[in-house]
Amino acid sequence: MRKKLLILMIMFFILSIIFSSCGRDPQNTEKIIYYLKNLSSYSCNVNILIKNDKQQINYNGKQFYDSRYGERFDLENNKIIIYKESKIYVKDIKRGNSYNIDKNFDSLFKFSFIEEYISLLYTNEKIENSFKKVENEEYQVINLDIPGNNKNMYKAQLYVNIKDNVPAYAMIYDSKYKKRIEIKYTDFKANVELKEDMFKIN
Repeated sequence: MRKKLLILMIMFFILSIIFSSCGRDPQNTEKIIYYLKNLSSYSCNVNILIKNDKQQINYNGKQFYDSRYGERFDLENNKIIIYKESKIYVKDIKRGNSYNIDKNFDSLFKFSFIEEYISLLYTNEKIENSFKKVENEEYQVINLDIPGNNKNMYKAQLYVNIKDNVPAYAMIYDSKYKKRIEIKYTDFKANVELKEDMFKIN
């Protein structure tokens, strides 16, 4: 009797695992990726926490993206940074001057934009997905390789809220898989109407 009961319990345990994994829509991962790829514009608040062996640095700002005009980062009250084609246009509000540099010169702020991760969805040969619960919210975690030779920015994870397809976090790891950068996105608004003038330095 005990043996039969034990077998029944084991079978029930195995079936519960199978049914719980089957309960998740297998198309869910592709659904979120498709949604991200089809964003034409967005705006959001962003917090960037950079960690190294000596200190932590925190940046706050607001980001805007439009597939027609480029990317804009209002970095606190200090700078307006616009990424357009192969150039970065910077307006230094405190110093009262403007300048431009090559886009490849900056990797830190560039990879705080959600659009950069969306671009990697097209170029990464293999995209690994997993699911994780954070503070009672469930996220699809998209694992991506970051191109280039920067050992401090080697791999990335983009956390997207399953409930509304909204990107919430990005984590960047170095070549030793140590977390170096944490990015938090809030007040994300998809497909917003943005004016071209926003992406020009006056």
